[in-house]
Order: sequence, then structure tokens, then C-alpha cells
Amino acid sequence: MKDFGIIAGKYDIYNSADYDSYASFAQGSFSESRVPVTEVLDLGCGTGELTVRLADMGFSMTAADGSEEMLAVLTGKIKGRDIQPICQDMRFLDLYGTVQGCVSSFDCLNYLLTSDDLNRAVAKVGFFMEEGGIFVFDVNTDYAYKSIYANNSYVYEERLSMLVWRNYYNEKTRKCDFYLTSFYEDGRGKYIRNDAVHVQKNHTYKAIKTAVENAGFDIVGIFGGTDRRPLTGTDPKAYYVLRKNRQL
Repeated sequence: MKDFGIIAGKYDIYNSADYDSYASFAQGSFSESRVPVTEVLDLGCGTGELTVRLADMGFSMTAADGSEEMLAVLTGKIKGRDIQPICQDMRFLDLYGTVQGCVSSFDCLNYLLTSDDLNRAVAKVGFFMEEGGIFVFDVNTDYAYKSIYANNSYVYEERLSMLVWRNYYNEKTRKCDFYLTSFYEDGRGKYIRNDAVHVQKNHTYKAIKTAVENAGFDIVGIFGGTDRRPLTGTDPKAYYVLRKNRQL
């Protein structure tokens, strides 16, 4: 998986995501399960901001991520909560038992660069999901890649660090390159530079539909926001709610 080490320690500062709304969206979606949802997988949990909120709602959380640095940040937030962090690539997920709910937030599935990888990761969720359970995830839309990321650049600054984020979207391959450069002050007046390249795939609806159906899921709904409004052509994310329909 991609290297998040250069931004893990500052990720929560740079990220302005509305975790509270996402947690409420996931909780509401779990109510559509045909089995009681008590065990939940946060797939691609990052620094665990969503994991913590769902744990505080009473769910027993498994927090999976491929970045040891991100999980190290999460570990400092557990503080007695029912959270089990595991460092695993989502394509090769191997849980200790089954779950009734899963959430994969903030475009994690877009880091799967082929249809085969997408199918493999969703199939793993399907394998460990109990029949009737709910899988919630979001993906970036055409609008996001063509109008927000595109070939644009963004700069995030705080007192002793800065992140420069440059994008390049290839419409033919449907892949977006993110060039990340971070600077942070080392405590002695010297700034350290780190660079990383991330790549995402703009998966088509057909590819997503094939993956979820092969994994034993029905699509319950596709929304344009965590408020469950209808998806439009100018929404940057599509929010999916799936229900497991059979045992694999």
C-alpha cells in the first residue's frame, strides 16, 4: 500500500473531514442490517478518527490499515476503547472472526489500482461479513478527479510544518497521481523535506457493481453525501451502502 509515513503525524491537522457526520451515516446504515451489528471493521482506518467515534457509539472495532505509521497514531487514541488495530493490506485481509458491519471511508478503495485488486478486496470483506450485514464505503467521482484534483495543486500549512500536494489526472488510464512534499521543523530550526507519490484509480460504476455483486452484496443505496442526498454530477464522492445477501 502507499506510504503515508511522511504525513501520518500531521494527518489529523491537514485533514478537515467531517468524521462526526460519517460516523452517524455509518451508524444509520447499520440499522438496515438484517442481523444485529456489534462487530465492525474499519477498512483503511488511517489514524482512527472514525474508528474512535464508532467505538464510542458502542461498536466493537477492528481497525485495519496497511500503514504502520498511521496505526501508531491510532494506538495513542485507543485509551481503553474496544478497538483492535491490525496492519494488513485490504487485498489480503485475514480477520480473527466475522463482522456484521464494515466501513471504508475517504476514498480508500480508490487506492486499489486494478479491477482485480478491487474485486479481491471487496471479496475479502464479503468473506468475513455475516449474511445480512452492511458494508459502507465511498469513492471519488469523475467530478472529483476532473474538476477538483485534475492538474491542480494545494498547500496546507500549520505553524511548524507544511504539505504541498500536486495532482495529475490521466483521463485515458483513469489514474490520478498525487505528488506529496512535506516540510517539518526538527526542533532545532532546521526543516526536513520528505516526498512521496500516491496513485488512485477512478473506478467505473460498472467495475464497482461487478465487484460488490461477485462478493455477495446488494447495493442498498448510492448517495451524494453522508446526509443521504441523491448523488449528482457535481458531488465529489459517491457513498455506497451494501447488504450481504449470501454466504460465500
